This record gives sequence, C-alpha cells and structure tokens, in this order.
Amino acid sequence: MRAACVRRSPTFRMGTSFGRYELIRKIAAGGMAEIFLARQWGEAGFFRDVVIKRLFRNLAENESTLRMFQTEAQILAHLNHPNIPQCMELGQLENTWFMTMEYVEGWTIADVWRAGARQGAMMPLPVTLGAVMQVCEALEHAHNATDRAGRPLRIVHRDVTPHNVMVTRSGVVKLMDFGVAKTDARTETEAGTVKGTFSYMAPEQVRARPIDGRADVFSLGVILYELTTGTRLFRGSDMEIMVKVVEQDAPAPSERIPDYPADLEEIVLAALRREPRSRIASAADLALHLEHFAMRHGLLVGPRTVAEFVRGALPATPVVDEELALVSAAVEPPRPEAPLTADSDASEQVPAPAPEFSELRTPPAPLEGFDDDEMLESTDRPVVLLDVKKTDKSSKDDPYLAELAERLAAEDDAK
Repeated sequence: MRAACVRRSPTFRMGTSFGRYELIRKIAAGGMAEIFLARQWGEAGFFRDVVIKRLFRNLAENESTLRMFQTEAQILAHLNHPNIPQCMELGQLENTWFMTMEYVEGWTIADVWRAGARQGAMMPLPVTLGAVMQVCEALEHAHNATDRAGRPLRIVHRDVTPHNVMVTRSGVVKLMDFGVAKTDARTETEAGTVKGTFSYMAPEQVRARPIDGRADVFSLGVILYELTTGTRLFRGSDMEIMVKVVEQDAPAPSERIPDYPADLEEIVLAALRREPRSRIASAADLALHLEHFAMRHGLLVGPRTVAEFVRGALPATPVVDEELALVSAAVEPPRPEAPLTADSDASEQVPAPAPEFSELRTPPAPLEGFDDDEMLESTDRPVVLLDVKKTDKSSKDDPYLAELAERLAAEDDAK
C-alpha cells in the first residue's frame, strides 16, 4: 500500500475510538496531519472502512494551517467524480480538526511501475495511457468545478505527482491530496509562494506566477514522459531542477527510447511546452489526444486493461486468520478488540495481454534514475513550500530570478 513517512502518535493504539469511528491503523503522517484507516459502525453489524485525516493538535491553533486543512475538505466537497476520493465530513473533535474521506485501497502509480520493472517488464503502453487518461478526467472535473451558485472555483491541484496518483486492483485511478490546491474559493492571498514538488511543477508555477489548469497539464505530461521512457525527466538538486524546468525544453522521448512512437512524442512534448499559451490547453484536450492515439494504434486503454497489469504485477496477499475473524465478528457485535483490514483480492489473476509496442514494455538496462527510491519523488516530503523573496514592483526581476540568485550565492558561501 501507499508508502509514507510515519510519525508515531503516543496516544494511538489499534482499536482506539474517535467519535463514532474506530481507528484501525495509522496509514501515514506528514507535516500537518496524520492519516488513519478507520471503521464507521452502524446497526445490525453494518460497517464501512473510511480514512480519517486528523490535523495535529498543536497546529489546530495555527490560523493559516487550519485554513489550508479546512479548504482541502471544502474543495473536495464540491468534487463528485469517480477518479477523485470523496470527502464525507469535516469536523472538530478531541481538541483538533479532522476530515473523513473515502478509503482508496491500492498503490501509487510509482509503486505499480516499480513492481512491473522488478519483474523485468515495463508498464505496457495501454496501461500507462489508461491511467493517465483517468487522471485527465479527474483534473478536467476539478478545473471546471463550480460552487452551489454556479460560480467557477478555478481549482488547480498544483501537486500532480506519481505519489498522488493511486491505482486500485480493479483498475480505477484516483487523484489524491488536494491539500495545496489553489482555488478562487480561498480568500487569503498567496503571493510570492510556490507550492508543489519541483520536478513536477510547470515553469510558471516555479516562478510563482499566476497559474491555471495548464500547470496541472504540464505536471501530468512529466508523469506521462517518465512512465513511457522509464527515466526521470528533471533530476538534480532543487536549484538545478528549477533551472531546467524554467529554462530548458524537455528532451524528446525518442532520444531515450529510439523507437518511441512519433505521434505520441508529439503529444508528450506539446503537454510539456514551457509557455502555457503553446501548451495543450486543458486536461480534456490531453485525454482526447491520447484517446485518438490509442484508437489509431488499436490499443485498449480502459480500467480492465489497467486492472490486469496491476493484478499481475502485485499479486493478492493471502488472507490471515485475524482478517477472517474480522468478517465473523462483524456479523455479531460486540466490536472486535483488534480488527484488521483485508488487503487481499480473491479474484483469479489474469495474465496481461501482449502489448502493441514491445519496445515500450522492456525498459532500458539499467533504468536510468528510475529505480526504486530514485524513480520518483520520495513521499517523505511530497510537498515543498518555498517562500519566494518579494521584490519591488518597479524591479524587472521576478521572484524566480531573485530566489535563484539568492540560492546560488548561498551555495557559493557554503563552499
């Protein structure tokens, strides 16, 4: 399941009650919140698994952090799409704030890619296209969402990375973590602040300039590039990545895979154009381009294709005795003292179909910069907050250049 840096909670133990929920296990903990798999109980043995995202108590008194947490739930409340997890509740309990969300049982697309690579098979092209097209649908829904009065919210995710794209065993892809999303519904200004992960940011996002949905298209273009070439697009220190993103065009995928399809390369590079006006205009347009490509080449790109690869790359985990006990205990409450979750799938594994492009199934050897922890950004710090120096309005230097000069000077001093 999804890997993350876990911060221990001295008050947590399995089976702890939290309001009307029962905390089963901690999934992750980040800079401002901890995430639990929880169980919501009802009458006649009814229960369902949910996710509780709980703000750290000491941060609940921080007005800015609290607003960010609340805004994430408010954004998700406006989104109703199969490729975006649902938020069911935002509340305050035990001196802190929490939100209740849909439990997505699956793996990040980074984990799925690595699982296939370890078996000597790169993710087949139809699987990559199918997953990316589902993310396109999620983004298009978010970009065009409106409030209850029909006013555009202009949501921009700002952190579309492989670690925020989850894939379930049934082949459904979910775009996770709207925690740093930009929206017109957010009343406070965020001038001079860059939020996201540098190696997946659009140039205008790195430069702290106004952004729209095309910034997310760029980020998804980076993911598409990396999944289809087996190599990282932007590597190096934060400073080196910033320079590459802003000042250098992405190298053609065919430079890394000689037989890369020319019409797919055209789509990828159009999504990665540095100037937003020249970039593919929307997530819907990107999905349409990929769909036409798949049709021209006779590729099946639906969820079933994704599911077949996932089941082959990540076989079902055997069900343990305690998990079987949970099923019986659910029929007759009292509640189990140490309930566990079922991470298994009893469905028969189906071998993945032969890919149309064999040259994209077998990765280069070795996988350049795309191996295990270096494959994609570590989840230890998925969100980078960079406070850009504010400059005088009369100055011709923008925040990116000011920050660049400052960091280079600091690196020289360190040497």
